[in-house]
Amino acid sequence: MTRSNHNKGRTGLQQEPVLEFSPDPPLTGKGSPKGKARRILGSTPVITTLVVLLLGAIAALSWYAEKWKKGVMVNRVVVSGTSLVPAQEIERRLQVFKGRTLDDVRLEEIRRALGQQPYIRQMQTSRELNGILRLRIQERRPAAVAVNGESRLIIDTEGVLLPDNGISGRFHRLTPVYGISANSYGVNGTSRLKVDEQKLLVDILAAFAESSHAGLMLSEIHLSPANQSWFSVSGSPIRFIIGNDGNFKEKLKKFEIFWQKVVAKKGIDCYESVDLRFQDRVFAREVVIPVTPAAPSAQGAMPTGNQTPVEHH
Repeated sequence: MTRSNHNKGRTGLQQEPVLEFSPDPPLTGKGSPKGKARRILGSTPVITTLVVLLLGAIAALSWYAEKWKKGVMVNRVVVSGTSLVPAQEIERRLQVFKGRTLDDVRLEEIRRALGQQPYIRQMQTSRELNGILRLRIQERRPAAVAVNGESRLIIDTEGVLLPDNGISGRFHRLTPVYGISANSYGVNGTSRLKVDEQKLLVDILAAFAESSHAGLMLSEIHLSPANQSWFSVSGSPIRFIIGNDGNFKEKLKKFEIFWQKVVAKKGIDCYESVDLRFQDRVFAREVVIPVTPAAPSAQGAMPTGNQTPVEHH
């Protein structure tokens, strides 16, 4: 049985072999143009050569640019960013650089030419290949006016003391500040407030700037040691004591409430001073009216005046 089947298998019909067809060879194979290009570009010597040529071209362009730049002369000076210092004045001082090689102009030379201009906080220079020397200036920002007798100096936002030179008249409101120490110290050719005075003044001014109404009423600020700094408002002789120990926003809120509820009803000259330094309380000292001494009575008694603080909660 086994042999019969074996013979049958040998003499029977056999299946034809199935032909397998492979897909078309990719165009990027060995025989395609793209494949040849990839092999050429993929070789290390070719890549190295291309990189060297590219770097050489960049170096050559840089060398020619530097060589050409060294021959460019300054033909124009352009100043931007000024409002307190006239741009024409700065440009006039920098005319000495016209005709010089652009690459030779240094920032320190420009600073010396401007002669320690105090209102210039920072400056940046750029030298353009068309011969323009461009100067971008950042000026100091006035914040208040320091008053000491006849002397008036501008105080900027960083505590630098600057000459007025009519600057204060160009601003709508620059608050006069009294009590600035005479021993201010100089830094980089400018005078500055002492660190503690600068911080105190900056904090007070910031509180007024963020207040609802107090900033509009502010007339002047008096810095005083021993926690006695005070301010006054327009049209009123009252001293409003805020001290030196901070928390000025809350003190100004108490001032606004006290002004609306008390001063507005009793009159703007009803008190000599109002102390805002205490939490949740305001102490007001009434004006003391001098009493003319009367003739001694039969008992020899002399009338006297007294001064009583009025407390408001």
